[in-house]
Amino acid sequence: MLLFLSVIAFTRGVGPLAAGAPIPNEYTLREWHETDGLPSDELTGVQQDAQGFLWVASSSGLARFDGAVFEPTEVPAGGIPRGLAQIPNATDGKSNELAMPGNLPTTHAAGYFVLHDGHFRFEAEAESDGHPVQTIFAAPDGSLWFGCEDGTVLRQHAGKRQGFESPANVVSKKAPAFATDKAGQLWILRGNRLERLQGEQLIEVVLAHPEPELRIASSTSGGIWMFTRTALWRWSGTAFTEVRALPDRHGAHFILTALEDSHGYLWVGTRSQGLFRVIGGDILHVATSSEYVVALCEDSEGNLWVACNGGGLSRLRPRAHRLLDRSSGLKDNFSYTVAEDATGAVWLANRDGGMVRIANGVIDPVSARTGWREFSAMSVYPSPDGHIWMTTGLGEFRTDAANPETATRIPALSAFRNIRATFVARNGDYWLAVDPDRVVRWRANQLTTFGPPEGFDGHEVRAFAEDSAGRLWLGAADGRLFRSNGNRFETVSFPNADTCGSLQVIRFESDGTILLGTTRRGVIIFPAGDFSRPRMLDSSHGLPGNNITQILRDDFDRTWFASRTGIFWIHGSYLRDFAAGRTDDVHAVLLGKDDDLPDLTCLGLFQPAAWKAHDGTLWFATRRGMLHADPALVTPSTEAPPPVAVTAVVCDGRARTFDSAVKFPSIVRKIQLRLSALNLSAAQSVQVRYRLDNFDPDWLILDHTRTITYPRLPPGRYVLSTMASNGNGSWSSQPALLAIIVTPPWWQALWFRVTVVLGSIALVVAVVRHWSHRRLRLRLERSESAHSIERERTRIARNIHDDLGASLTRISLLTQSAQQGDSANTATLDKIHDVTRAITRSMDEIVWAVNPEQDNPESLVYYVGNFAQALLGAAGIRCRLESPDILPPTPLNSNVRYHLFLGCKEALNNVVKHAHATEVTIRISTGHDALKITIADNGRGFDPNQPPAPNPLRPHAGNGLRNLEKRLAEIHGTCTIAHGPEGGTVVTLIAPWPAVVRE
Repeated sequence: MLLFLSVIAFTRGVGPLAAGAPIPNEYTLREWHETDGLPSDELTGVQQDAQGFLWVASSSGLARFDGAVFEPTEVPAGGIPRGLAQIPNATDGKSNELAMPGNLPTTHAAGYFVLHDGHFRFEAEAESDGHPVQTIFAAPDGSLWFGCEDGTVLRQHAGKRQGFESPANVVSKKAPAFATDKAGQLWILRGNRLERLQGEQLIEVVLAHPEPELRIASSTSGGIWMFTRTALWRWSGTAFTEVRALPDRHGAHFILTALEDSHGYLWVGTRSQGLFRVIGGDILHVATSSEYVVALCEDSEGNLWVACNGGGLSRLRPRAHRLLDRSSGLKDNFSYTVAEDATGAVWLANRDGGMVRIANGVIDPVSARTGWREFSAMSVYPSPDGHIWMTTGLGEFRTDAANPETATRIPALSAFRNIRATFVARNGDYWLAVDPDRVVRWRANQLTTFGPPEGFDGHEVRAFAEDSAGRLWLGAADGRLFRSNGNRFETVSFPNADTCGSLQVIRFESDGTILLGTTRRGVIIFPAGDFSRPRMLDSSHGLPGNNITQILRDDFDRTWFASRTGIFWIHGSYLRDFAAGRTDDVHAVLLGKDDDLPDLTCLGLFQPAAWKAHDGTLWFATRRGMLHADPALVTPSTEAPPPVAVTAVVCDGRARTFDSAVKFPSIVRKIQLRLSALNLSAAQSVQVRYRLDNFDPDWLILDHTRTITYPRLPPGRYVLSTMASNGNGSWSSQPALLAIIVTPPWWQALWFRVTVVLGSIALVVAVVRHWSHRRLRLRLERSESAHSIERERTRIARNIHDDLGASLTRISLLTQSAQQGDSANTATLDKIHDVTRAITRSMDEIVWAVNPEQDNPESLVYYVGNFAQALLGAAGIRCRLESPDILPPTPLNSNVRYHLFLGCKEALNNVVKHAHATEVTIRISTGHDALKITIADNGRGFDPNQPPAPNPLRPHAGNGLRNLEKRLAEIHGTCTIAHGPEGGTVVTLIAPWPAVVRE
């Protein structure tokens, strides 16, 4: 494998940097190694594709990088993981395909591999005549150029292929190298022979001073660059002109790669001298992870990526933040306060270094330089009149900004110690927070103290602020807020003030919003200055911490917060939406690794601990140094939110293939979805929210691992939706990423459910059929039994009537005949005759009751009527029978008929024996639910509540009424006895039809 890579400027996939972007002077370095996910630390190439992803090639594989996670891709056999090039297309010269040199070991065909959507395909190059392709270059005109190991050059453009044989006089072990100039003209270096493309031919460029070894590099700002062993040259249009001489071991023999960045500056990577940058006539060494630099790539965000052999991957990012500490010239890393005067000089109160001035980037330790007595400076504050106020452990001093070597002590203020906060108002008043729990004002050499008599009764002032009306505001450690009113102070109350802790900073926004930084509740926001409805913004809403010590606003609609947990910023749109109640979360971007900064702590023990300078830069006092931040070099606010993609689906530890959907059975116990949010500059600043529809009730925030884990999902269809933000005020809007289909187990599958339903229906039908058949059979059996009983009843009735009835009739006739012949036994024979007739009547009743042919209401009515006529007629009582003309055909079994008849018989016998009545009315009526028989007489009446009169002929009282009730109860009926409306007694017998039917 060749160690030399073509000295070319890689084609960037997403265009140049934004116009007007500042040219960085310093860069931050961040490294990635095999322990961070690289296939190997022995890198061979690096390239950005059209989507913006970074591809890193190594000796052992290929990986795609989104700024946070490396996704390995297996290199096919025969592939050479170096010299990656983006394949252009005919429309815009961009595509998502990458080319890699290689050949097929099985057929020994030479060509290259094309990577598309994570899969390789091989493209053979017949013109290479079996010579392996070593380098690939994408030209601005959309053509693809290949350099073979024998020096042959191949061109592929618009579907046509063309080969250029190696000149006979070129002898080189290095593959051809390519470069283009500002005009897009192609240059080719084969050995030490330089050529350029004119039309369809390669024309040799004759050098004034031939060299045994050359290197070339592309340029977008002018002619191409050329390296010799001793000098750097550039094409002027007609010839090469020397730019400058090269130091030892920086010449062509040691150069492995070179790149001109978007600002027109040249970067050069060597095999032993590391990376250096050419600016004009200067060569500046830039630190990287290794001195063995093999490839360079500038991404669309202006970051420079450095691939090192043995050193992994390095990223050089324009430095937006600089930490000033002892290594920068300060006596102590910890500065309490910072402020800027009218001339632009920044003043620091350095803990053990006294007062320090920073002007034009130069740190001037004034106290140490002038030999002042050592002291701890606690606060510095410029005054509009050109003076600088300084509080120390030795007292309060004032110095001249133009002549800081001399300082004047203010005796009137020297009595105060432990001054935590100072402030200079716009009118020049100098305010100090002093103990015990007072504030003082220095105006025109006069000192005024403010305490409880003047309306200020707070504890330990932590914050000063001045509003647009010139009123002074104070924030106290007990959570109380005060506002000046003339020469007095008044308390400004707001809800939950007792839970917010100390008020450490007060900020007024241009729209009237007021922000309070607290120690316990984060930031308290009063929209439009309305103190009745504050919004509490704390860690539950997205802040890294709740102890806020300083608040600043930059010129790019970002609000910066200093806290005990670090320095972070929030875009203004998020704060406005939160203040208005349109959202309950904000996206805070915390400074850290991506900014080449350690973990910072801003204590805010003394004020002011942060300052915005006139040039728009921000200063923060931290325990590890003074942070100088340039918001102009922070990720541009116009940058669109990064796209989010699903890179892997893992089910129970096994990767699954997927496109727009993935399907798996419900037995899967754990599902992991790996997401990618592209941001090569500051991956930690990207916030991704996700929601799995039909499972997640609300949006969730993706953690730094970019992996979502779900337990076993119930069968169904789920859709994963995402949105991302880089902190610059907007969220990405893209279609749903992935549909997840969880198939049910076989016992929950549709076919099984249908089978179960059909089987259940069949079972129910079978059971119902069996039950109905059984019921029908039982009914038939009961019917047959009933018919048998009826036949037997008919036979018994016939036998009783024919045999027993005939015998009784014969006995009756014989007794009558005997009376005519024997007068001596007449009385005995009369008794026998009466008994025989009674037995005959009883037998007739039994025959009527037993006979099934009489089981109907009409037979009952007929039989009761005949009995009543006979009984009442013999007693001389008129009888009236009232019944419907047509009686219902409802059957009445023998038991019901017999009990109803006996009830009527009992009632009629009582009339004859006791009522002394002359007329009896029997009414029979039928309804849809009952049969009713009413027997009413016009006798003397009867009170059922009075006991019957004693009868000397009967030892016991009668049981007629009880018998009536019992008989009716046996057939589920009722019996009532009452006085008639015109006298007499009314007996009512009711037998319900349902009861009748049940019998």
